[in-house]
Formats: sequence, C-alpha cells, structure tokens
Amino acid sequence: MIYGRRPRQVLVVWGVSLGAIALIYWLEYSAPALHELLLPFYWIILALAFYLTWRWLRARSRKDRRDQDRRHADRRDENDTTSS
Repeated sequence: MIYGRRPRQVLVVWGVSLGAIALIYWLEYSAPALHELLLPFYWIILALAFYLTWRWLRARSRKDRRDQDRRHADRRDENDTTSS
C-alpha cells in the first residue's frame, strides 16, 4: 500500500495493458506480415500504462495533500457581522 491506498487501480491498468500486449503479440505471431503495422501499438499501450501509473502515484503523494480540510472549517464564525 502506498500512502495508505490500495494498489488495485494500478494492478488493473497493468493487467489490462499486459493483456492487450499479449493479444497484439498473438495477432502478430499469427500474421507476421502485420509486424510493422502493430509495432506502434506496443508503445502506445506502454506509454498509456506509464502515464496512468504516474497519475496514480502523483495523486497520492503526501505533498499534494492539505494539512486541514477546508470543509470542516466553520465560516459562520469568521463572517459574523452582528456585534454582541
């Protein structure tokens, strides 16, 4: 677990990516003439998987988190215009 989060999303991304790569490889193995046509798809799938992994890691980094959640602040006390 990274920063208290479960890695399910990253595992799904990489599982689907590896499955798509295996499917492309099977297609390329069945029809070797498609090698040049299918080669860019390997790079596209890998780039997408790395990008989604980077976003998952960045979204859960400690420096992106706030110290306090603003929703818990009671703003009525700060904007009180009536004088007691």
